[in-house]
Amino acid sequence: MFFSIISSKKYWMTVGFIGLGFVIIFSIIEHFMHFKGLAFSAFVEERVTDGRWIRYVFSRLVGGLTYGMIMGYYLEFRKRKSNRQ
Repeated sequence: MFFSIISSKKYWMTVGFIGLGFVIIFSIIEHFMHFKGLAFSAFVEERVTDGRWIRYVFSRLVGGLTYGMIMGYYLEFRKRKSNRQ
């Protein structure tokens, strides 16, 4: 069942949407908690300058992909399990 779920196109679409949503929501919450409001210039200075944007983007992509894969698998497995019964 694992490989049939992983190889389905619907699973990867779910992973993409859930991962993107996670990245957006997580980044907004983290920004407001870290900078205590909307501080774009402080964000650019701390996260983007001196090549730190690569680490920032990479960490967001890995986190979103990981969360999307876990939640996407859970949702597909639950749906297939309920269809079998």
